[in-house]
Amino acid sequence: MDSEIIGDFVIEVLDSAEVPESELSEFQETRPLEFIDIIPDSPKKITPNTGSNEETEETLIQKFVSGEVDFPDVYTRLDAEEDDDKPPPDTRPSTHQEERNFAAFSNQNQTNQVDTSMDEFSNTMHGSARRMRSTFRKRPVLNATLLGLMGEANLSFARGNIEMAEKICLEIIRQNPLAPEPFFTLAEINETRDKEKYMNFLTIAAHLDPHNRDQWIRIAELYIEQKNYSRARIYYSKAIKCLNKDYDLRLRKAKLLELMNERNNAMYTYLKMIPLVPVERGELCLVTAKNVATYFYAHKKMGFALEALEGAYGVARHIFSAEELNLYLEMLLINKKYRRILQVLQEQADLELITEKQANSDELVIFCVIPDQMVADLRAKLCISLIQLKAFHLLEFLISNVHKYISLSKRVDLYIDIAEAMMRESKFEEASQLLLPIVTGDHIDPPAFVWLKYAECLRELHQFERAIECYYKVVELAPYCYEAKFTLSALLKQQGRPREALKALEQDLDGEKINPRLLYERCLMLKGVGEIDQYVDVGYVLLARNSLKLNSREEMLAASNGSSFVNIGGVKTILETRLIKQDEHREVPDFGNIESNSDLAIADEYELFLDLVSTCFKIKKYAIMEKLCFAMVTTKRFMQYTSELECIGILACYYNNDTVFSFAYFREMFSKNFCRMAVWNFYTTLIQKGEDLRYHRFLRRALARGGSPSFMRIFLAHYHLYCCSYKYALNIYVPMLKEHPEPIVYLCISVVFSQIALQKKVLRKTAAIGQALVFMKKYAESRMCGISTQQEIFYNLGRLYHQSCMTHLALHYYEKALAFNDDLLERHENLLSLKNQIAFNIHLIYRASGNKEMARQYLYKYIII
Repeated sequence: MDSEIIGDFVIEVLDSAEVPESELSEFQETRPLEFIDIIPDSPKKITPNTGSNEETEETLIQKFVSGEVDFPDVYTRLDAEEDDDKPPPDTRPSTHQEERNFAAFSNQNQTNQVDTSMDEFSNTMHGSARRMRSTFRKRPVLNATLLGLMGEANLSFARGNIEMAEKICLEIIRQNPLAPEPFFTLAEINETRDKEKYMNFLTIAAHLDPHNRDQWIRIAELYIEQKNYSRARIYYSKAIKCLNKDYDLRLRKAKLLELMNERNNAMYTYLKMIPLVPVERGELCLVTAKNVATYFYAHKKMGFALEALEGAYGVARHIFSAEELNLYLEMLLINKKYRRILQVLQEQADLELITEKQANSDELVIFCVIPDQMVADLRAKLCISLIQLKAFHLLEFLISNVHKYISLSKRVDLYIDIAEAMMRESKFEEASQLLLPIVTGDHIDPPAFVWLKYAECLRELHQFERAIECYYKVVELAPYCYEAKFTLSALLKQQGRPREALKALEQDLDGEKINPRLLYERCLMLKGVGEIDQYVDVGYVLLARNSLKLNSREEMLAASNGSSFVNIGGVKTILETRLIKQDEHREVPDFGNIESNSDLAIADEYELFLDLVSTCFKIKKYAIMEKLCFAMVTTKRFMQYTSELECIGILACYYNNDTVFSFAYFREMFSKNFCRMAVWNFYTTLIQKGEDLRYHRFLRRALARGGSPSFMRIFLAHYHLYCCSYKYALNIYVPMLKEHPEPIVYLCISVVFSQIALQKKVLRKTAAIGQALVFMKKYAESRMCGISTQQEIFYNLGRLYHQSCMTHLALHYYEKALAFNDDLLERHENLLSLKNQIAFNIHLIYRASGNKEMARQYLYKYIII
């Protein structure tokens, strides 16, 4: 019985001849276990898959050696997880944690009961494999016979009998394909004969003996000679897995990655190399750490930058200069490692601290002794760290120390850093004391950011007048400091100075990049002070910043034919088709590349648009209202408000008497809301205002598509009646009367006949009038559905007789309509009563007959202006 110890496992191999026959029946044949991802730094193995089409590793090797297949792809493939130069996650588990996980797993399996099923054990092994991210391979051991043959092959090769050596090696491979020794010998045999075979055999040998680091390095260097850098990178990774603590391997790989222009991966490899560098190579470690920290700092990865300098400090702190120490402390400060800063300063700058243990297990700095020779940068970082660690009782001491040892004229930036730390802790009084000598001294001219910080302190201390003066200074020195303008305007408004607040928000539309948020606030303030004209103008500039610039009626017409309110690409295509080029040099404000925190919220901007439209409507500036709508519909910014913008834009064009644009956009809305009565009502008003043949053609095409509701046919008949095409109107009204004998149809037919009777070249006028009277009687009968409708009926009968020159009958019906009273009409007199129209028509009859007194009497009694 042989035994082998692997980690915490003892594997025993029994010979069946040594087991009694009575006990053999107790053994059961099982599938071989697949050990995956247990021991680190081992490549993956092709596991047997009985009953499938996949070939085992032994079969692949034997077929390759016999020449049946090409070089197995499994030996030239690297999984993504196996490469160690990939960016690590933010929270990476330590190597010790991995070892603890593996040890815990091993101990747990040792204490398991003997009757644990093999399936459960295999599942546990697979679960651990996925966690450990590595693989296991048991290196095959040659038995005594094959080992003797291997010695014979090496001896034959040394004597120059290459053919015999090859035969022996192939025989060994046939019997034990997973032994690496014959492949190493075959590689040496082919080193000068066949370069390809040499590389293939060497690669297989290295995979079969994955812990041989020298072989991986040898293969990598061979691929570098061939300029196959991607393959060399793979084998450097495998060599690193064999010896994870070797800094030189990582250095080689990082240089190779830089040669491959993979600078990001190279920096991560350097980052892992830094803590592995020996102390005697401290200069290399320090230079590398500075380069890595600079790279990650530029890419806003402060944690990795600090990790690089932390590793260098652990290796080469004895050669850290003041510059490198300052850089290290800067990274600690950015990563808020304030206690570590104090610790480093104690080690490197002879800082003395007196601390006291707190209840929350933190240490409070009671007092500190700062050496006089400490450089200004380190002194400033010490002050910032103490402030962030809540050592507020030391503030007076720190301020005096800063004034004494840091030059005010040379290092204003350090004063600002310390003041900002105080402001973050709401110590505005102390921060203002620190900044006061800068803004009041004569030896320097303070820059704008100094005035800004000082103004913020004064504002927090409620010294508003002085704060306003400082903000004015900031705006003077830095006209593009929009936050200062915001705050200054708010302070002036709070102090009851609205005109000055409005002036503070002014921007030069020609000379500077416009801030949308500032312009928005100016709009609101202009309306608040009653400057409506400026409010509308500035609001239009703001809303039109993202829209397509349309400066001529031809361009507007092209935009209105774009078939959609947000089809900007279609609009541009139409402009190009019509040879309308957008002038790139038009004088429009430059909003530049607006940051996300400077731009407006879409909801706020839309609310401003609605208010602007309402204001323009009230002051009857319909042209500006139309321009505002075009600014909104030629941008994709307001796609969620498309349906509302359609209605507002159509109405804006209508009120501005641009029926062409109104109808162009109306067609789009009409196709979406075909059966809505409000759409047809607007179409009626549009027809009454506009004079365009497209209205009739549009209706005819809509009818031709079929499935049209009945009121659409009546609408077309009304259109013919409005256009004096009486015969066409009758051709629609008469069939409709048979289908829907409604009072409105009778009335319209009566009106058509009365209008025909008034034409000059009509021969049978009397018959036409008779037909009109007949249909009017039908209308009166069908309309008499209640008492409240009598006034309307009498009025229409009077109108027909009045138009037919039968004034005595007209006067009779007018008088009956005028004398009619009803509760419904009295309650809604402004909406339903026809007394004003009736009285006016009676006045016309009396005036035509010469009775002006009666005519005047009806006007005075019923017509009130």
